[in-house]
Amino acid sequence: MHQTSTLENTYVIGDVHGCFHTLQNLVARLPKNAELIFVGDLCDKGNFSKEVIAFVVDNGHACVKGNHEYLMQIYLEDAILHDTHSPWSIDKRYGGLTTLESYQDDHAKMREHLEWIKNLPIYIERDKYFITHGFALPFYAHRGNPEYNKEYLLNRYKIGMKVDPSEVINIFGHCVFDEAVSGENFYGIDTGCSYGKKLTAFQLGTIQLTQEPMDARDSDYRMKKMELHHLEEILHESIALHELVSHIDTKFTNFDLVSTEVASHIVTTYGKDGVTTVHQMLEKKQLFVRQVNEVVEGFEIR
Repeated sequence: MHQTSTLENTYVIGDVHGCFHTLQNLVARLPKNAELIFVGDLCDKGNFSKEVIAFVVDNGHACVKGNHEYLMQIYLEDAILHDTHSPWSIDKRYGGLTTLESYQDDHAKMREHLEWIKNLPIYIERDKYFITHGFALPFYAHRGNPEYNKEYLLNRYKIGMKVDPSEVINIFGHCVFDEAVSGENFYGIDTGCSYGKKLTAFQLGTIQLTQEPMDARDSDYRMKKMELHHLEEILHESIALHELVSHIDTKFTNFDLVSTEVASHIVTTYGKDGVTTVHQMLEKKQLFVRQVNEVVEGFEIR
């Protein structure tokens, strides 16, 4: 275990997502006695989830629970206790299959890590810093209330959104940005390591960033999104909604996800029928819940 350290010797590390070699390269650039705190999402997508979790566990580093640890926990508990299997293990969008592959036949280590994951905190506070997985600043007053755990795991910051002043500074992951984002009371430090981008460490106190490009050994995970330009040969105002849906369904075999841009176009063009359609696309696993919520909320505001 690490000794109590000053803020300047404490580093918060963004979503690792199984990128073990990148993590090792980043840590080698930090002080040897640094206190490390992880914002969760150690697992999934990248190739070395077991090794990443083992590094954090074996070295006694602090970590908050991410939504991918939660998905892993629920899947393993259901598989072990009830012999049921969630989409996490087969749906590419979640990246759980690579996590299972990293454990191979090491069921003992998997169970050990499961117990560790079950006991992860939802948040950590260091001085004025409030460390969570999702963007949890709006819910700071509800910390410790399990009814808000979902928001702590899943809430996202969107560029330009209004953020009320706060007594604390929220350091969070979950939301992938090309560069770390910041405001008066928050810093988002998930810089898409498993997507071939980089891993970020945030130094408390000095607010300095240390970043490491993804090691090519760590991940070949990519999500191929269906964008509007993939539909340009059929998009025109007079096309019936059912024709567009049929075209998307046929073409979707070459993609992993329909983009939010496409979903927004459907809602904007077809109104309430479009809202119904994007909910149906969610059921067909063409969209994430967050995408549907985003475009439907925007429609209701208009």
